[in-house]
Amino acid sequence: MPVWQYLLFIVVGMVVFSFLGSLLPPVGLIGYDWVNFFSTPAQEEGLSYYPPWVEYVSYLTWPGLIGLTFTGLALGLYQRRASLLVMSIAFFTLPALWLVFLGQIEGLIVFGLTGMPWLVPLVTIKPQVGYLAFLARKKDLAVLLIWLALTTAIWGLWPLDMLTISNFTAWEEPHDISVWPWSLPLVVVLLWLSRGDEDMLMLAGVFALPYLHSYHYFVVLPAMARLTWWVAILAAVVSWLPLLANWFGPWAWQLGHLFPMILWVSLYLQRQTRSASKTIPA
Repeated sequence: MPVWQYLLFIVVGMVVFSFLGSLLPPVGLIGYDWVNFFSTPAQEEGLSYYPPWVEYVSYLTWPGLIGLTFTGLALGLYQRRASLLVMSIAFFTLPALWLVFLGQIEGLIVFGLTGMPWLVPLVTIKPQVGYLAFLARKKDLAVLLIWLALTTAIWGLWPLDMLTISNFTAWEEPHDISVWPWSLPLVVVLLWLSRGDEDMLMLAGVFALPYLHSYHYFVVLPAMARLTWWVAILAAVVSWLPLLANWFGPWAWQLGHLFPMILWVSLYLQRQTRSASKTIPA
Protein backbone atom coordinates (compact mmCIF):
# COMPACT_ATOMS: atom_id res chain seq x y z
CA MET A 1 0.00 0.00 0.00
CA PRO A 2 1.63 3.28 -1.10
CA VAL A 3 2.35 5.79 1.66
CA TRP A 4 0.16 8.46 0.06
CA GLN A 5 -2.77 6.07 -0.08
CA TYR A 6 -2.17 5.03 3.54
CA LEU A 7 -2.14 8.66 4.71
CA LEU A 8 -5.18 9.59 2.61
CA PHE A 9 -7.10 6.67 4.09
CA ILE A 10 -6.23 7.88 7.60
CA VAL A 11 -7.27 11.47 6.90
CA VAL A 12 -10.62 10.50 5.37
CA GLY A 13 -11.26 7.88 8.03
CA MET A 14 -10.47 10.26 10.87
CA VAL A 15 -12.78 12.94 9.48
CA VAL A 16 -15.69 10.52 9.02
CA PHE A 17 -15.38 8.48 12.20
CA SER A 18 -14.43 11.39 14.47
CA PHE A 19 -17.55 13.20 13.26
CA LEU A 20 -19.65 10.13 14.03
CA GLY A 21 -18.00 9.93 17.44
CA SER A 22 -19.01 13.51 18.18
CA LEU A 23 -22.63 12.50 17.57
CA LEU A 24 -22.40 9.84 20.30
CA PRO A 25 -20.98 11.65 23.34
CA PRO A 26 -19.74 9.64 26.33
CA VAL A 27 -22.63 10.13 28.73
CA GLY A 28 -24.30 7.67 31.07
CA LEU A 29 -23.00 4.18 30.41
CA ILE A 30 -21.60 5.11 27.00
CA GLY A 31 -17.83 5.49 27.17
CA TYR A 32 -17.64 4.70 30.89
CA ASP A 33 -13.98 3.60 30.84
CA TRP A 34 -12.98 6.62 28.76
CA VAL A 35 -14.63 9.05 31.16
CA ASN A 36 -13.46 7.40 34.37
CA PHE A 37 -9.98 6.21 33.40
CA PHE A 38 -8.44 7.31 30.11
CA SER A 39 -9.69 10.89 29.80
CA THR A 40 -7.90 12.02 32.96
CA PRO A 41 -4.07 11.86 32.87
CA ALA A 42 -3.83 11.78 36.66
CA GLN A 43 -6.12 8.75 36.91
CA GLU A 44 -4.07 5.83 38.23
CA GLU A 45 -6.57 3.38 39.67
CA GLY A 46 -7.42 0.81 37.04
CA LEU A 47 -4.42 1.70 34.84
CA SER A 48 -1.61 0.48 37.08
CA TYR A 49 -0.72 -2.40 34.76
CA TYR A 50 -0.65 -0.24 31.62
CA PRO A 51 2.55 1.15 30.06
CA PRO A 52 3.45 4.66 31.29
CA TRP A 53 2.64 6.41 28.00
CA VAL A 54 -1.06 5.50 28.31
CA GLU A 55 -1.52 8.83 30.11
CA TYR A 56 -1.14 10.65 26.78
CA VAL A 57 -4.31 8.99 25.48
CA SER A 58 -6.33 11.66 27.28
CA TYR A 59 -5.22 14.24 24.70
CA LEU A 60 -7.07 12.40 21.93
CA THR A 61 -10.55 13.51 23.06
CA TRP A 62 -13.54 11.19 22.65
CA PRO A 63 -14.10 11.90 18.92
CA GLY A 64 -10.37 11.35 18.33
CA LEU A 65 -10.49 8.00 20.09
CA ILE A 66 -13.48 6.85 18.03
CA GLY A 67 -11.81 8.17 14.89
CA LEU A 68 -8.58 6.23 15.44
CA THR A 69 -10.47 3.13 16.59
CA PHE A 70 -12.63 2.69 13.52
CA THR A 71 -10.09 4.10 11.06
CA GLY A 72 -7.68 1.47 12.35
CA LEU A 73 -10.25 -1.28 11.94
CA ALA A 74 -11.24 -0.17 8.44
CA LEU A 75 -7.60 0.22 7.42
CA GLY A 76 -6.61 -3.16 8.87
CA LEU A 77 -9.42 -4.83 6.93
CA TYR A 78 -8.55 -2.92 3.76
CA GLN A 79 -4.88 -3.88 3.98
CA ARG A 80 -5.98 -7.53 4.03
CA ARG A 81 -8.20 -6.90 1.01
CA ALA A 82 -11.52 -7.44 2.75
CA SER A 83 -14.63 -7.34 0.63
CA LEU A 84 -17.13 -4.58 1.37
CA LEU A 85 -19.46 -7.23 2.82
CA VAL A 86 -16.90 -8.65 5.25
CA MET A 87 -15.72 -5.16 6.18
CA SER A 88 -19.28 -4.17 7.06
CA ILE A 89 -19.81 -7.38 9.04
CA ALA A 90 -16.73 -6.74 11.18
CA PHE A 91 -18.12 -3.37 12.28
CA PHE A 92 -21.23 -5.04 13.69
CA THR A 93 -19.63 -7.75 15.78
CA LEU A 94 -19.97 -7.75 19.56
CA PRO A 95 -16.27 -6.87 20.16
CA ALA A 96 -16.55 -3.76 17.97
CA LEU A 97 -19.72 -2.37 19.52
CA TRP A 98 -18.86 -3.38 23.08
CA LEU A 99 -15.50 -1.61 22.76
CA VAL A 100 -17.18 1.67 21.80
CA PHE A 101 -19.81 1.22 24.50
CA LEU A 102 -17.04 0.95 27.12
CA GLY A 103 -14.71 3.54 25.63
CA GLN A 104 -11.72 1.20 25.73
CA ILE A 105 -8.48 1.66 23.75
CA GLU A 106 -7.95 -1.60 21.85
CA GLY A 107 -8.67 0.43 18.73
CA LEU A 108 -5.35 2.24 19.17
CA ILE A 109 -3.57 -1.12 19.06
CA VAL A 110 -5.34 -2.01 15.81
CA PHE A 111 -4.45 1.36 14.34
CA GLY A 112 -0.83 0.82 15.38
CA LEU A 113 -0.77 -2.59 13.70
CA THR A 114 -1.54 -0.94 10.36
CA GLY A 115 1.79 0.90 10.55
CA MET A 116 4.05 -1.81 11.92
CA PRO A 117 6.74 -1.50 13.12
CA TRP A 118 6.81 2.31 13.19
CA LEU A 119 3.68 2.68 15.33
CA VAL A 120 5.08 0.45 18.06
CA PRO A 121 4.06 2.91 20.84
CA LEU A 122 0.39 2.34 19.94
CA VAL A 123 0.69 -1.42 19.54
CA THR A 124 2.22 -1.67 23.02
CA ILE A 125 -0.05 0.87 24.74
CA LYS A 126 -1.91 -1.90 26.55
CA PRO A 127 -0.83 -5.39 27.75
CA GLN A 128 -2.60 -7.18 24.93
CA VAL A 129 -1.99 -9.75 22.20
CA GLY A 130 -0.65 -6.99 19.94
CA TYR A 131 2.78 -7.81 21.40
CA LEU A 132 2.64 -11.21 19.69
CA ALA A 133 2.34 -9.58 16.28
CA PHE A 134 6.02 -8.64 16.56
CA LEU A 135 6.95 -12.33 16.44
CA ALA A 136 5.85 -12.63 12.82
CA ARG A 137 8.89 -10.82 11.40
CA LYS A 138 12.44 -10.44 12.72
CA LYS A 139 12.56 -6.73 11.83
CA ASP A 140 9.42 -6.06 13.85
CA LEU A 141 10.77 -8.02 16.80
CA ALA A 142 14.00 -5.99 16.71
CA VAL A 143 11.99 -2.74 16.79
CA LEU A 144 9.98 -4.00 19.76
CA LEU A 145 13.12 -4.88 21.72
CA ILE A 146 14.63 -1.46 20.99
CA TRP A 147 11.41 0.25 22.09
CA LEU A 148 11.25 -1.79 25.31
CA ALA A 149 14.87 -0.96 26.09
CA LEU A 150 14.32 2.75 25.40
CA THR A 151 11.15 3.02 27.49
CA THR A 152 12.70 1.05 30.33
CA ALA A 153 15.59 3.50 30.39
CA ILE A 154 13.08 6.37 30.62
CA TRP A 155 10.44 4.98 32.98
CA GLY A 156 12.26 2.18 34.75
CA LEU A 157 11.12 -1.45 34.90
CA TRP A 158 7.56 -0.67 33.89
CA PRO A 159 6.94 -4.14 32.35
CA LEU A 160 6.88 -5.51 35.90
CA ASP A 161 3.79 -3.38 36.54
CA MET A 162 1.88 -5.59 34.11
CA LEU A 163 1.99 -8.32 36.76
CA THR A 164 -0.46 -6.30 38.84
CA ILE A 165 -3.21 -7.35 36.45
CA SER A 166 -3.77 -10.20 38.93
CA ASN A 167 -5.44 -7.60 41.16
CA PHE A 168 -8.22 -7.34 38.58
CA THR A 169 -8.60 -11.05 37.91
CA ALA A 170 -9.25 -11.43 41.64
CA TRP A 171 -12.56 -9.62 41.12
CA GLU A 172 -13.86 -12.80 39.44
CA GLU A 173 -16.17 -10.91 37.11
CA PRO A 174 -18.61 -13.29 35.37
CA HIS A 175 -17.73 -11.89 31.95
CA ASP A 176 -14.00 -12.38 32.55
CA ILE A 177 -13.57 -15.59 30.55
CA SER A 178 -9.83 -16.05 30.93
CA VAL A 179 -8.71 -19.69 31.07
CA TRP A 180 -5.15 -18.85 32.10
CA PRO A 181 -3.02 -20.73 33.20
CA TRP A 182 -4.88 -23.91 32.23
CA SER A 183 -4.76 -22.81 28.60
CA LEU A 184 -0.95 -22.69 28.48
CA PRO A 185 -0.40 -26.12 26.81
CA LEU A 186 -2.95 -25.25 24.10
CA VAL A 187 -1.46 -21.78 23.61
CA VAL A 188 2.06 -23.18 23.12
CA VAL A 189 0.79 -25.54 20.40
CA LEU A 190 -1.25 -22.81 18.69
CA LEU A 191 1.67 -20.37 18.74
CA TRP A 192 3.95 -22.99 17.15
CA LEU A 193 1.42 -23.67 14.41
CA SER A 194 0.92 -19.91 13.94
CA ARG A 195 4.57 -18.92 13.48
CA GLY A 196 5.11 -16.36 10.75
CA ASP A 197 1.46 -15.28 10.63
CA GLU A 198 0.65 -12.07 12.52
CA ASP A 199 -3.09 -12.69 12.75
CA MET A 200 -2.80 -16.31 13.83
CA LEU A 201 -0.23 -15.43 16.50
CA MET A 202 -2.56 -12.87 18.05
CA LEU A 203 -5.55 -15.21 17.83
CA ALA A 204 -3.55 -17.88 19.63
CA GLY A 205 -2.45 -15.37 22.23
CA VAL A 206 -5.96 -14.38 23.34
CA PHE A 207 -6.24 -17.72 25.13
CA ALA A 208 -3.22 -16.77 27.26
CA LEU A 209 -4.60 -13.46 28.53
CA PRO A 210 -5.03 -13.54 32.33
CA TYR A 211 -7.84 -10.99 32.06
CA LEU A 212 -10.13 -11.51 29.07
CA HIS A 213 -13.43 -9.99 28.03
CA SER A 214 -15.04 -10.38 24.62
CA TYR A 215 -14.30 -6.76 23.68
CA HIS A 216 -10.57 -7.62 23.80
CA TYR A 217 -11.17 -9.51 20.55
CA PHE A 218 -11.33 -6.18 18.76
CA VAL A 219 -7.57 -6.50 18.25
CA VAL A 220 -8.06 -9.57 16.04
CA LEU A 221 -11.07 -8.30 14.04
CA PRO A 222 -8.94 -7.38 10.96
CA ALA A 223 -8.28 -11.12 10.53
CA MET A 224 -11.92 -11.45 9.43
CA ALA A 225 -10.82 -10.00 6.08
CA ARG A 226 -9.18 -13.34 5.32
CA LEU A 227 -12.35 -15.36 5.85
CA THR A 228 -14.81 -16.40 3.18
CA TRP A 229 -18.03 -14.44 3.38
CA TRP A 230 -20.06 -17.23 4.95
CA VAL A 231 -17.45 -17.95 7.63
CA ALA A 232 -17.29 -14.22 8.38
CA ILE A 233 -21.07 -14.15 8.87
CA LEU A 234 -20.87 -17.25 11.08
CA ALA A 235 -18.09 -15.71 13.17
CA ALA A 236 -20.02 -12.45 13.54
CA VAL A 237 -23.14 -14.27 14.74
CA VAL A 238 -21.09 -16.40 17.14
CA SER A 239 -19.45 -13.28 18.55
CA TRP A 240 -22.82 -12.30 20.04
CA LEU A 241 -23.42 -15.62 21.82
CA PRO A 242 -21.92 -14.45 25.17
CA LEU A 243 -24.93 -12.18 25.63
CA LEU A 244 -26.98 -15.36 26.15
CA ALA A 245 -25.65 -15.11 29.70
CA ASN A 246 -28.47 -12.63 30.31
CA TRP A 247 -30.94 -15.51 29.91
CA PHE A 248 -29.00 -18.72 30.59
CA GLY A 249 -26.60 -17.66 33.33
CA PRO A 250 -22.91 -16.78 33.68
CA TRP A 251 -21.66 -19.97 31.97
CA ALA A 252 -22.75 -18.54 28.60
CA TRP A 253 -20.03 -15.89 28.78
CA GLN A 254 -17.60 -18.72 28.03
CA LEU A 255 -19.11 -18.99 24.55
CA GLY A 256 -16.93 -16.01 23.73
CA HIS A 257 -14.04 -18.40 23.18
CA LEU A 258 -15.72 -19.70 20.03
CA PHE A 259 -15.15 -16.47 18.09
CA PRO A 260 -11.31 -16.46 18.07
CA MET A 261 -11.25 -20.22 17.67
CA ILE A 262 -13.35 -20.02 14.48
CA LEU A 263 -10.99 -17.38 13.10
CA TRP A 264 -7.84 -19.30 14.01
CA VAL A 265 -9.08 -22.63 12.64
CA SER A 266 -10.19 -20.98 9.40
CA LEU A 267 -6.77 -19.34 8.88
CA TYR A 268 -4.98 -22.56 9.78
CA LEU A 269 -7.01 -24.57 7.26
CA GLN A 270 -6.23 -21.96 4.60
CA ARG A 271 -2.53 -22.28 5.40
CA GLN A 272 -2.70 -26.07 5.18
CA THR A 273 -4.53 -25.88 1.86
CA ARG A 274 -1.88 -23.56 0.40
CA SER A 275 0.88 -25.80 1.70
CA ALA A 276 -0.71 -28.89 0.20
CA SER A 277 -1.18 -27.21 -3.19
CA LYS A 278 2.51 -26.37 -3.31
CA THR A 279 3.51 -30.00 -2.76
CA ILE A 280 1.30 -31.39 -5.52
CA PRO A 281 3.47 -31.96 -8.62
CA ALA A 282 2.41 -30.15 -11.77
